[in-house]
Amino acid sequence: VMARSPNKIKSINGSKESLKLSVRISDLWFIGTPNKSEQAEMVFVDSDGDQIHAICKSDHLKSWKVDLKENCTYVMHNFKVVKNDGQFRVCEHEYKLFFIGVTVVREVDLHELPFKEFRFVEFANVVAGNFVSGLLVDIIGVVDQVVFRHVSSKNTRVVFRMKDLSGEILSCTLWENYCTQFLSYLNERGDDGPMVIILTHARIKDAQGSYPASVSNSFKVSKLLINDPILEIQEFKERLLDLGVEVSRVLLPGDQASSQVSGGSQLSSKDSFLSKAEAKTILEINAISEDVVCVTVGTISKIVMDNHSWCYPACAQCHRKTDIQTGPFTCGCGKDKISLYRVEVMVTQNNENSKFLLWDRECAELIGETVDDVNRVKIEDGDLDLNASPQALDKLLGHVLAFKVRIQSKFKNAVVLRYSKDLDLINVVLEMLPYSEVFFSDIYFSRCCHDDMIHEFDYHQLIYGQSLSVTADHDPVAGLPLTPKKQMSYDEADDELGSSQISPAQLSSNKLTRHSHKS
Repeated sequence: VMARSPNKIKSINGSKESLKLSVRISDLWFIGTPNKSEQAEMVFVDSDGDQIHAICKSDHLKSWKVDLKENCTYVMHNFKVVKNDGQFRVCEHEYKLFFIGVTVVREVDLHELPFKEFRFVEFANVVAGNFVSGLLVDIIGVVDQVVFRHVSSKNTRVVFRMKDLSGEILSCTLWENYCTQFLSYLNERGDDGPMVIILTHARIKDAQGSYPASVSNSFKVSKLLINDPILEIQEFKERLLDLGVEVSRVLLPGDQASSQVSGGSQLSSKDSFLSKAEAKTILEINAISEDVVCVTVGTISKIVMDNHSWCYPACAQCHRKTDIQTGPFTCGCGKDKISLYRVEVMVTQNNENSKFLLWDRECAELIGETVDDVNRVKIEDGDLDLNASPQALDKLLGHVLAFKVRIQSKFKNAVVLRYSKDLDLINVVLEMLPYSEVFFSDIYFSRCCHDDMIHEFDYHQLIYGQSLSVTADHDPVAGLPLTPKKQMSYDEADDELGSSQISPAQLSSNKLTRHSHKS
C-alpha cells in the first residue's frame, strides 16, 4: 500500500476534515493567560506556498504547546474546518483550521517547504481603498516622521508617517508593547540613517470620512522588525538610496524620544496638551460636579449670551480686571487699560452641548483680531455700545477643535485652557474618548474571539451627531461638508466647497482628498 499523499492547502474546501498536511509553521503567537485561557494561533504554509490560519484552543493546547515551534515543519492530521469569515482574517483562504481531540502533530524535517513570505501591500492601494476589508497585511516602509507619542499606564501608543519606495505616505499607529519596542529603538539609535520597518499582520483601518485609510498593529499577532538584518529590509534600504526617496528627520528638532520612554520632563506640545487631563465626552463633562481638567473634541456651534459682556477692560500689563463702566483707567502698575475677550460658547459633540468659556488669547487667535481692532470697526460703523456683540465673533463658529478645559462646577461651565486645530491631535483625543476606549484598547486588538462582529466606531457621528445647532446666518462654514476642516475665509469657502482637510497620512503629500458630497 502506497503512503498517503498530503492534501494541498488550496484544496481544503470544508468537505473533508480527515486531512493530512505537510506544513511549516511560518507564524506562531499566543493569546490569553498562560495555563488558563491561553490559545495558540499559527499560519501553515505548504510546498506550493499557500497559507491557512490554524487555531489550537486552550483545551487542546496543553497537549501540543511544547511541540509547536515557529519555522519548524510537521506532518499533521485531522482538523475541524471552519469558514474564515471573522471580522479580521489572518489569511485569504476561505477556511481556517481548529485543532481537535484527534489531531495528530508530528515534527518531521521537510527542508524543502518554503519559509514565511511577506505579502506587502502598496501604500497607494491602501490610501485609495483598494484592499480587502478585514484582511491583515504586511507593511514595509521607512519611517518619515514621528507625529505623536503617548506613554502612560493606561494607554501607550505612537503615531508616525511611513513612506514606501514610490514615496507614498501612510499613517501607522503602534500600541502598547509594539510602541515600547519602537520608542526603545529610537532611544538607542538616535537619528542615524533611515529607519526601515516591517509590520506583519497589520490591520488596515478603513477611511473615516475625509481621513484616508491607515494601519496599526494587531494585538499579539503582528511582529515588528526595525532595521533587522534580513534580505527584505536590506533590499528596501538599497532601493531607497537608488530611487532617491526623500525622508524627513524621524524626530522633529528638540523632540527627544527619551523624554517619554525614560519619563523625563521634556514634553512635546501634543504630550503636554494631554498631560494631567482625562479624556471625557461632552455628555460626561456635563455630569462632572468637581473641578477637574479634561480633554475633548467638539464643534463651536453657538455664541452664548449671559450677564457678562463679550469683552472687559483690563490692565495692559497685569490683565487686572476693571469695571466696564468706568472712565479712563490706570492700574496700580502704571499701565493703561486695554480690552480683552471673554466669550462663552456652546460646544457640540454627538448632539450633546456644553458651555465653554474662551478667554482673550484663544479668541484673538481664532478670530484673528484683538478686541481693540474689533471695537474700532464697530465705532466706525456707528455702533458705540460696547455690550453689543460684534460680527467678528461669528468667526469662532464652525471650528472643530480639541479642547483642554478646567471644569468650573459652581459656574456650570468649563474654562478653555488650550485648544488645537491639529488633526493628528484631534484624532488622538477622539481615540481616547470613553465611547471608543473599549473599542481601541480591547476589541480593536483582541482577536481571541475571531468570529465576533465588531462595529467600527464612527468619529464623525461622535463629533457632529445628526445635526448641528448652527445656522447659515452665524456660521461662515455652514453649507460645507461636516468633516473636519481648516477654517477658511469667505472667498476660500466657495473655492474649496467639497474638499476635505488634509489628513495625518497626507500632511506632506500636498494632496487634498475630494469627495462627492456637496451641500
